[in-house]
Amino acid sequence: MTKHASVWDMDGTVLSTDVFAESLLMIAFRQPWKLPAVAMWLIRGRGYCKGRVAELVEAQWTAWPLRREVADQIAAARSNGFQCVLATAAHTTVAQRIAAQTGLFDTVLASSDSINLKGSLKRDAIRNWMEQSGHTSYSYGGDSPADLPIWKDADEALVVQPSARLESRVRAIGKPVTVVGKRSSLLSDLARAMRPHQWAKNLLLFIPMVLAHRIDVATFCAVLTGFIAFSLCASAVYVLNDLGDLSSDRLHPRKRHRPFADGRLTIKAGAVLFIGLLTASFTVSALGLPWQFAGLLGVYLVTNMCYSAWLKRKPLVDVLMLAGMYALRIEAGGVAAEVPLSPWILAFSLFFFTSLAFAKRYTELRRAIARGAGQPAGRGYEVDDVGLLESLGTASGYVSILVLALYMNSPAMHSLYGDSRLLWLVCPLVMYWITRVWLLAKRGALHDDPVVFAMTDRVSLSIALLCAGLVGGAWFLRSIGQ
Repeated sequence: MTKHASVWDMDGTVLSTDVFAESLLMIAFRQPWKLPAVAMWLIRGRGYCKGRVAELVEAQWTAWPLRREVADQIAAARSNGFQCVLATAAHTTVAQRIAAQTGLFDTVLASSDSINLKGSLKRDAIRNWMEQSGHTSYSYGGDSPADLPIWKDADEALVVQPSARLESRVRAIGKPVTVVGKRSSLLSDLARAMRPHQWAKNLLLFIPMVLAHRIDVATFCAVLTGFIAFSLCASAVYVLNDLGDLSSDRLHPRKRHRPFADGRLTIKAGAVLFIGLLTASFTVSALGLPWQFAGLLGVYLVTNMCYSAWLKRKPLVDVLMLAGMYALRIEAGGVAAEVPLSPWILAFSLFFFTSLAFAKRYTELRRAIARGAGQPAGRGYEVDDVGLLESLGTASGYVSILVLALYMNSPAMHSLYGDSRLLWLVCPLVMYWITRVWLLAKRGALHDDPVVFAMTDRVSLSIALLCAGLVGGAWFLRSIGQ
């Protein structure tokens, strides 16, 4: 009598991620001083290293991205009475835990401290299990060229989201082939990971040029070059943040659909994308911009790396870091345009963006409470901090308006716009906008990122146009009065 088994790989197949690579990433972000020990473990063998790494980060695991279409295939095999086997190169510590969590498998074949169960070694382990259990045929589900020896040995090949080349190689074996799932567009996933919509934040680089009335082609081209360089660097930072936030993003109702969190992009692809974007950013910066601009890019990068690895879990420090990174964009715009920034714009931007950073954290905490999560994953705030964040955020916003009002009566303003009182109308407009932001945050209607909200909200854009009109009108009245 024929006894059939349904055998499945884990990394990239049952799960849309590589557990070992992700565990190494956790160590790199949260315990970087352990990396030399990881290198020593690797010298003793890949299986041994996987075991020690699993022990080190096991407590940090939250949820793994399970491929739904694969889970459905396994459930169908179980309903047909087939024994389902998880055969993986992951360490047995990891494999047993994931098998228990999913409840999909009857047997687990995995790496030990002395054996890395991959390729032909995995094929041999499956053969031995087949002989011992009395099974006479099996199907194998995998996702990579390393599985080719097993597909050649299996009676049926199930290929998960294969590339055209891999599918062709599997079909050439001559066994029955079933393709499970379709590979998504790589270019689309890469674009999503880069988050080009967030580049709108880098329009802040143009503010110093506009406020200094340096509206000429050469200055515009210089700032545009800076905008491109900063956008590429920002995208590299977003990729780095996504790689560092994999565990917490999977617990978030919206962020769990990001390309790295749901496994559409691999960690290896993320590393290549990060290096490529960073190289392009500093290359563009070197094309005609002052060396100080590259220095600010470096500060932005290092600050974000510290933020991703550690500081974002430190209450209040994370808010100041976020505000500082917005202000850094304005400083970079001044360097690109070769315009010295006044203390007024620096003071205003510090308090203004601190208010928006508090609004971001406040919104995240409110939504986490609404979901019953208690607090946002990967953040250091608690339920009782909601009131404090609201108070500090609104206070910071109104201090920024005070700075703006004081600027209206300063010699710096009079040198640019004369005695025109038209600019005083900017103050109530900004006051209305910051109050509206916090009103929407209180009602739970604010976007997770207030800057993105400002770039897409019609009321916000209308207020920005009114403010620009007032500034332009004041400058025009000054020019005709001379």
